[in-house]
Order: sequence, then C-alpha cells, then structure tokens
Amino acid sequence: MKLAAIDIGSNSIKLIVVEAATSDDFQVLAREKETVRLGHDTLRDRHLAPEAITRAADAIKRFASIANSLRVERIITIATAAVREADNAHEFVQEIGKRTGVHTEVLSGAEEARLIGLAASRGCALTVDDKGRSAEREDRFHLNIDIGGGSTELSLMRDGEPFYLASVNIGAVGLTERLITSDPIAADELQNLQDTIDATFQNPVRELKLALDGARWQRMTGTSGTIIAIGEALRTTQNADVIKDGTKRIAGKTNETKLADFLSIQIEEKQLDRFNALMTMLGYEQRRGVPGISNQRGEIIIAGGQILAGAMRSLGATSLQTCDWALREGVIVDWLREMEAESRPPVPDRNDPRLRGVHLLGTQFRYEQKHARHVAYLAERMFDDLIEVHGFNRHQRTMLAAAALLHDIGYLVAHDPHHKHSHYIIKHAELTGFSEGERQIIALIARYHRRALPKERHTDFAALTPENQNVVWRLGGILRLAEAFDRSHDRRVRDVKCRVEGRTNRTIQMRLISSESCRNELRAASTARDMFEQAFASKATFKIVDKPARASRATKRAVKIKAA
Repeated sequence: MKLAAIDIGSNSIKLIVVEAATSDDFQVLAREKETVRLGHDTLRDRHLAPEAITRAADAIKRFASIANSLRVERIITIATAAVREADNAHEFVQEIGKRTGVHTEVLSGAEEARLIGLAASRGCALTVDDKGRSAEREDRFHLNIDIGGGSTELSLMRDGEPFYLASVNIGAVGLTERLITSDPIAADELQNLQDTIDATFQNPVRELKLALDGARWQRMTGTSGTIIAIGEALRTTQNADVIKDGTKRIAGKTNETKLADFLSIQIEEKQLDRFNALMTMLGYEQRRGVPGISNQRGEIIIAGGQILAGAMRSLGATSLQTCDWALREGVIVDWLREMEAESRPPVPDRNDPRLRGVHLLGTQFRYEQKHARHVAYLAERMFDDLIEVHGFNRHQRTMLAAAALLHDIGYLVAHDPHHKHSHYIIKHAELTGFSEGERQIIALIARYHRRALPKERHTDFAALTPENQNVVWRLGGILRLAEAFDRSHDRRVRDVKCRVEGRTNRTIQMRLISSESCRNELRAASTARDMFEQAFASKATFKIVDKPARASRATKRAVKIKAA
C-alpha cells in the first residue's frame, strides 16, 4: 500500500510518500518541503490572507501531483497552528479542496501532540548497543518537544501510548513576528522573549510533573525543523568552534550539510546556551551563513532556539536527542493502525486508547460513568448490527462511542438544556484521537441525543458537508435510541439486537434483552425514534425479549457445590 501525508505547517508545507506493509514496516519513497510562510501575519492577525491561501494551494497541488505520480492509494492532509488559529479556517479548507481536490483535516493542539509523540516513540525508539548493533529501547516514559511555527507540543508517551499531551501557542514564526523587531535583537526584546516563553511553559510543565508523580522520563527527544537545524549547526565542527568562542563572526556559508543526511544528534544545555548567545549577537545575514541554518530558518532561529532553551529549563532537562520523525510520520503510522484495526472483529470502542481523553473530560465534568458506558455499549451493538445499512467504518464507531460517553456532561452546567451544554463543552474541549472537524461532529451527535432534530438554522450543523451531516443524522439517531434504552439509568435493558426486514418499506426490528419491566424505556424509545427513522428511512419497532441474565461461571460453580 502506498500512502502520502501532507503537513500544512505555519512555516512550511511538507510531503512524505511511503510504501507500507504494516504500521511498523514502511519504506519512504519521497520527501518534499516548501516554505510557504503561511503563519507570517496569520498568527498575529488570526486571518489567512488570499495570497497565503494561494501559496498553500500551489504547494499542495504540486505535492498531490507527486503523490499521484507514485500511484498512492490515499493522500492524508492535515493542518496545524496557522490554520487552527485562523478565523477563516473553514474557508481555507474549502478553498484548498476546490483548487487541489485534497481534503484537509485541521488538528487540535492535543491531537497534533499525540501524533508527533507517536512518531517520536516509534521512529526514535532505536538505540545502538556497545557492539554497534541497533536495538529496541524499552523506555517506559518518552518525552518529546516539537517546536513549530505557531505552536510547541510536549508529548509524554508511556510504552508508546500518550500519557500527557500539551500544546502551547508559542512558535518560532509567531514569536518572531510578535516580539522581535530589531536585527540583531535588542537586549530588552530578548528579555521579553525569554519571559514570555518561561511564563507560557509554567502551567503545562507543572501539569506534566504532577502526571508523572515523582517518576522521570527515560528518554527525551526533539523534533521539528528548528531543533534539527540547531542539532546540525552544533554537529558541524567548524561551527562548533565558533559557538565555543561566541565573539567570532561568520561571514559566509561553508561546509553546508544537507538535512537529508541527518543523523540523531545530542543537544546539551550548555551547547544550546552558547548557540543561542551567538545567534542573538548576529544579524540575519550572518545567521543564515551558519552551516545547518537555511535562509528561511535564519529569520526565526532566535525565537526557536529560545523556545527550546526555555522548555528544557522549565523541565529541568540537561540534554535531548534530535529525531527526524515528526507529524507526517505520525499521521502515516496512525492511519495504518486504523486500517489494521478495521480488519479485526469489533471490540468495545469505549475501551479504546483513543478515548482516554474522552474519559478524562467525562471525569472532569462528573459524568455518570455507569450510565454513559452502558449507553455506549448499546450504541455500539446497534452500530454493528446495522453496518450493512449505514456503511460506516471503525473510526466512526469510535466517534459514536465518544459522543455516547459524553452525551450528559452538560448536566454540570444545567439540567434542562444539558444537551446544548454538552455540545458546547465537547466543541471547545481538547480530545486526543480526533481532528478538529471530527470533534465538531462528536459534539453534534451528543447534542442531538434529545429534543430538537438537526436543522439548517443550527449554525454548526449547517457548516458541515452533506456527507458529515449524514454521519450526524445516523449516529445521532443511534445514540438517541441507545440513551432511551437506558432511561432508568439502571441497565435493565442489558443488550439490543437489530434486524433489518424488507427493502422498499424497510423496518428495523429491535429486540431489547431484559428480564425486568421496561415501561419507561419503551415510552422513551417511541418518542426518540424520530431521528433514527428519518436518518435510515425506516420504521423502527421494539420488542422486549425476556431472557434471564446469564450466570457467571463462578455462580454456576457455587450452585453445583450447594446442590452436592
């Protein structure tokens, strides 16, 4: 299988094309990068100018052409801070789609951190033993720092899975535009830059240390062009001598190293401090003469270097290892894992690691866990029985589980309109495992679990594509009934089985498995079936099947012993 991933960043747009056997085994066929400076002005004004959109569209169109020439089966395109923070992000996605034919998913900060962490823990998990052989590291905790143009991500992974994720709105492009006006940088601007960085890292680092609860990461890496460029600059022997003596000046570019030849490099805190001190003394023309620092990187390397130093200082880290796997590779690995999961039998999505953030959000808003998990279970059972009717995939099943788990969290705000409050909370939350667009869909599925049906006058629903509106209708219809089947909040409907009957006048018969009275559930279901029936163009019928709960093996064994 051949796949391509396009990463629309704040400073550059990048392409990777791979041929994959599995998520753990793929070969890179092509890498491309084009500096489009999408974040310039955008990160300050929060608006993507027409010229910036055109530059992005041209680069994406070229990359899509390269990918198609290599006959890829899928192009996965994601956008980060510059688009995420823009007030016209939706228009950007639509315009890119029109001009290139490529659909773009805008990532939340937490999802960006998750995918980068996945890439770093997967791609930088190899070390070399004392005999020069590669060996897999078994690091319980792996911490990665990624400095982008508009944001910086901290990803703490435990055994390859996200443990703590944070995205802060400081990046090399954004801080350069906001805080640096002089060249070389003035002393007061440098102090303001450092103070801003230290203040920004204060809360996320405190939360990370609380999450670790006294433990310590075993491995620390750094990804992104900024960190790799610093590593390259430190690796170059001639430049290392210059950095040792920060009074010298670099007049021209010599012994330039191509980043394609990149090897993992250790960056020591003291080396980084000397490097940063030198960068602050040099003007732009001199900075871009430093081996490893490109022309474009020379503009933003002061802010980038100070962000890295500030992060390490806040974390109490004295060194890190550079890693050339980042967001693009994380997107590829994640997508391949999804495809592998699609081929396996259904499992309870409510236990999926992707839903860790969903459970944390539910706990934060004091959700009724037993009710939420049971509604999710019933919704999943209906989803599986109706797969030939709706044709959705496993990831959409997980989105349904997320909405089911969070459908009642709005109760903490107010009882009667709690569905609207649930929608608002989910819409503005950080949910790892889901893109910005997917989070909006999950929020709407939860919002329509009761009361009004989707309408074009509902702004968020109207903003969706027809395809995604269909997802909300169908998954929302399933959730609406699943919630009704547990109206008493005591799990008296233990299970549900759906059977499709007829073609022209289709009926979907639902058998509710219970040995108790389900009068409340039947009454609620007769009211709640409106959305389901419209979504599936079918009539829904309900029947109670009186089956006693299956005794556990331990109970059966106890009965036998007693009888004996």
